Amino acid sequence: MRKSVLACLLLIVILSGCAVSVPNGYRPGWNYYNQGQTEKAVQYFQSRDTGCTQCLCKIYSDIGQYEKAAKSCEDALRTWQPVQRTAYGDINALLEDGLYFEGKAVWVVRLSDAYEHTGQFGRAIEVMKQWVTADNPNDENGFVRLSKLYIKNKQYDEAITAAKRAIELKSDNVAAYHHLGIAYGEKKQYDEAMKALKKAIEINPKMSEPYGWLGRFLMEKNAYNEAIEAYKKAVELQPADIDYLISLANIYRVMGRYDDAIASVNKAITLQTFTGIGINSSIEGGYTVVKGVMEAGPAKKADILAGDKIIKIDGKSTKGWTDEKVTQNLRGAAGTQVVLTIERKGAEKTIDKTVTRETIIAKEAALSFGLRSLAYRHKGSLEAALTDAEKAYSLDSANDVAQLSLGAAYLDRGKYDESIKLLAQVKDSPRARLYEATAYAKQGKMKEAVNIYFSIPEEEMSPKNIPLMNDRMALLQTFKPIVKEHRDKARTFESKGQYKEALSELSEALKIADDTELQDIQETLFSMIRRNPLLSEVPEDARKYALRSEVLVKEGNFEQAVTEIKKAIQIAPYATQLYYNSALWNAELKKYPEAIRNMKIYLKAAPDAPDARDAKDGIIKWEFMMEKEKTF
Repeated sequence: MRKSVLACLLLIVILSGCAVSVPNGYRPGWNYYNQGQTEKAVQYFQSRDTGCTQCLCKIYSDIGQYEKAAKSCEDALRTWQPVQRTAYGDINALLEDGLYFEGKAVWVVRLSDAYEHTGQFGRAIEVMKQWVTADNPNDENGFVRLSKLYIKNKQYDEAITAAKRAIELKSDNVAAYHHLGIAYGEKKQYDEAMKALKKAIEINPKMSEPYGWLGRFLMEKNAYNEAIEAYKKAVELQPADIDYLISLANIYRVMGRYDDAIASVNKAITLQTFTGIGINSSIEGGYTVVKGVMEAGPAKKADILAGDKIIKIDGKSTKGWTDEKVTQNLRGAAGTQVVLTIERKGAEKTIDKTVTRETIIAKEAALSFGLRSLAYRHKGSLEAALTDAEKAYSLDSANDVAQLSLGAAYLDRGKYDESIKLLAQVKDSPRARLYEATAYAKQGKMKEAVNIYFSIPEEEMSPKNIPLMNDRMALLQTFKPIVKEHRDKARTFESKGQYKEALSELSEALKIADDTELQDIQETLFSMIRRNPLLSEVPEDARKYALRSEVLVKEGNFEQAVTEIKKAIQIAPYATQLYYNSALWNAELKKYPEAIRNMKIYLKAAPDAPDARDAKDGIIKWEFMMEKEKTF
């Protein structure tokens, strides 16, 4: 059916010179629209009664006025009637955004799109649910769009169900596999995510997005080498995609490959640098209207204002020009001039403004400069790090990485108060907390430093993250006097036979000990336990977390169970059974390195335990599973 319809359309093109015939009553409106006279087109269609809601729905959607589009699309669907194949609009029904839709689906999609762009994901979802359940339950692309909306609304289980239904209807639907992979990945079900994304790549190896998501989820799994390969492929397919370049640079940085990180960031900065006059604009009524002016940019210096309508560029009328043509004429070599003729509200006549083009760096480059600053810092190039951090902050003072990099640069220069002020603004960042704690420690405020360090979730401190581990070790060096104090107190308590108090002091020391001291403290602690086995019982304050983890295991929620038992271990690192349980539950999550680490601690603490043989066998099995595991 699709081929026959398209063949008919092609025949119409050959015979009449146009793909669709426009009802005569609508032709003037569409002529206005095609000439770039959007306002006149809207006024024309607003003055008519029949079918114009569909026209307005399309126009408002095309020019990005989504609130108005939503209202018009609602009206269009309410009054929708089937149209002739040759009537205007049905060509879009057949070829909308590379997907195949029948008539009414155009307005359904436009309405859901309008809701989506105005942040009304729930309403967008309801529109598509109605379409695929009541109107067209066999529309695979409707289910694809529904899965995408569910992902945006963080309803990942529903997204998975919708994507799977799309795949049932069309087994090689690449977008469905793509969305399925994203939804699984957001749920941390990485094996299923990888499988779906690789299937999408198999169907369409020229599509960059699955490689990008694959890279992200591999990085979350700390599979850095495989993540690099995925992002490199994404960059190969889309070399101008800045997000891929930044993600690749970040992985290189985490791995300690700082020169590679800098090289990747440099490519991103090049793409974010251009020559122009520093305005944001849109086409309205056939002309370019200034929407925003960059602070300290060339247009600002020439007194160009938001709302100005550019009717000529270097004497040439801009009527009907596309955004691309406008941009092409505004850009040029730095130092050259361009004359803009503008209409300004309140001005009696047009105004000519001469603007000198400059090299401009996009505001979004704050992330790039901040990331490069951190890479320079890790290399020991502190002056370059400061220069880039200041540049990042000047571009966007609200950017987290700009704040982080400048906070780190101030830390290196002993500007501790300034550093703390900046770093405190960066939320959900273990690195920011490490720098903040270090700044407090350098000021001698150890209580604040230790409390901030304790606030960092253990799972955020990946041992594979080389610069993060280096920053952590630098902080722990400042804690050495506190560690010594705890150990001295523990010896005093032990000499008096106050073993519980001694264990408490050693537990506190263990939390802030560096790697060189940790093994020694553990041995002291476990030696005391072996001499007094009853001391290994889980205390009440840790017991509640241990019991929570057991309940979660019975429910099959191993991820949360591991989180709870980590809390118990932090309180009672001498309770040997906690390590054994933690090992088993990490193994269920296929986190074999963590499982092995915990089981080795258990064997160190209780080498003669009745289940020691089982513990050793578990380690052997998990090491074998790690050998077999290939994530990419």
